[in-house]
Amino acid sequence: MEITIFKEITTEGVIKSIEDNSAKYHEGFYADMDNLPERTLVKKSAADIGDIIKELKASRIKITKANTAAVNKEHDAIVARLELANKPFTDLIDEYNVKRKKVLADEKRVIELRAAMAQKEDDHEMGLLINKTFEYDRLQFIEKELEIERARIKERDEYAEKQAKLAVERQKQGIIDSLQREKNKENARLANKEHCAAFNNKALGDIAKNCNLSLDQAKAVVTAIVKNQISNITINY
Repeated sequence: MEITIFKEITTEGVIKSIEDNSAKYHEGFYADMDNLPERTLVKKSAADIGDIIKELKASRIKITKANTAAVNKEHDAIVARLELANKPFTDLIDEYNVKRKKVLADEKRVIELRAAMAQKEDDHEMGLLINKTFEYDRLQFIEKELEIERARIKERDEYAEKQAKLAVERQKQGIIDSLQREKNKENARLANKEHCAAFNNKALGDIAKNCNLSLDQAKAVVTAIVKNQISNITINY
């Protein structure tokens, strides 16, 4: 193909060189798109061809008025050859972009999953912390209630013990007081008996002496007086 209209942009030799380089990829030349230098070379090749196509289209617009049919024919023929030559490179780039997009999507998904798991773990830890705080507060409340109840029990037991001691003391004192009253009563009875006996003996002596009676007779008279067996006569003790 003879290039005349667009010879300032490209030549048959340039296009043929591009086609030969592209043919290697058509024929199975392997390019590792995960390898940065190889990927860079493929992208540069595609970009160089793309730049020529862009320049051709821009130039066609400028010179179309002069010879529309011829310009379009040569333009379309060159672009068709260049696009065909560029297809191995654009296919590799498109395949890499699809693969890279999937990798990025997978990486994003992993990051999101990790973030979600971390958040879940944080939420779980927060939940555990809240539960622990709640359980701690509840335990503190229960311990406080138990302490109050223990104090009540202790106070009640001490009061009961004190009352029991007081009851025992009162009982002991009651027994002592009762015994003392009995003792006092007995002492009073004995003292009264001795007192009465002294008066009785004095009366007995006076009766025996003044009434010319024997002691037995005087004793009988005093005994009758004590027993109220003689009217209107009493011994003033």
